[in-house]
This record gives sequence, C-alpha cells and structure tokens, in this order.
Amino acid sequence: MQPLTGLPALWRRLCDFCDWTARAIVGGSIAAIVLITIAAVWYRYGLERPLSWTEQVCRILFVWSVFAGAAVLYRNMLHIAIDMFVLMLPQRLQTLVLWLNQGLILLLAVLMLWFGLQISIGTLSQTFGALEISPATFYFAAPFCAALMIVFWVEKLFDPARRDPLGDVHL
Repeated sequence: MQPLTGLPALWRRLCDFCDWTARAIVGGSIAAIVLITIAAVWYRYGLERPLSWTEQVCRILFVWSVFAGAAVLYRNMLHIAIDMFVLMLPQRLQTLVLWLNQGLILLLAVLMLWFGLQISIGTLSQTFGALEISPATFYFAAPFCAALMIVFWVEKLFDPARRDPLGDVHL
C-alpha cells in the first residue's frame, strides 16, 4: 500500500494524534484509578481516615476510559463484531454490509455528539457529591469520544486499510 498524500495524509496525522490522545486518556485513567484505590484502602484501613472523594473520581475516570477506549477500538476495528454470516456472503454484499454498518456507527456517533453536548452543557451549573463538581465531567466523555469516532470514520473513507481489523480478531 502506498502512503497517503495531501489531505488524507494530513487527516492521518490528525487521526494518529487523536488515537494517541485517547490512548493516553485510557492509560492515565486506569493508572490513576489504581493509585487512587490503593490510597483509599491505605487511608481507610491503615490510617482509619477514609477519603470521601475517591469513589467519585474513580467513577469519572472509569467513564472516560470506557468512552476513549471505545474510540480506539473503533479506529482499529477491534470492537465486537459478529461476522460469521457476513463472511458467507459474496464480496459485493460484504462491502454493502460493511458500509451499512459504518453508516449506523456514524449515525450513533453523531447522535452521541449532539445529545451528549446538550446534556453536558445543560448540567454545567449543577453540582453533586463530595467534590462539588458538575456532572458534566461525566457527560463530556460521550461527545468528546463521539467526535473522535467521527474523525476515525472519515479516515476509513480515505484509507481502505483502516476498514480491516488490526491483528487477529477471529477465535
């Protein structure tokens, strides 16, 4: 496969940066969850002074890691797919099913972006929990990662190699 040039190459660099960002969110969130959990256990049982904020922060980090991880998996086509019947179809029908599937993914990402932004912006003035932070810290994960998925969807238009899973996904 020859390298992409022009706009697609620029788009590929943008996608690589978005992928790196999403992976950093996943890795950083999981590392932070582990460290916060260790600290919470130490404070609760070692010092007998439980921390009130650890559960909320871990929940926020978990939500962000799930949404960012979904975007990374989508870019690499490693999300759950049941393709046993699709692989039995002729090549033209397989292509049709692929683009029907991709169209549904794009529709879901656009809806998640639109409604996620509405919910996030609508909850900016609210607070909850011990940290007194806005629930938007949860909700902004959905539109942010939906935007990443839309960027990755456009990449699939430019680069046919991105339409196949990276690695072995068949059992």
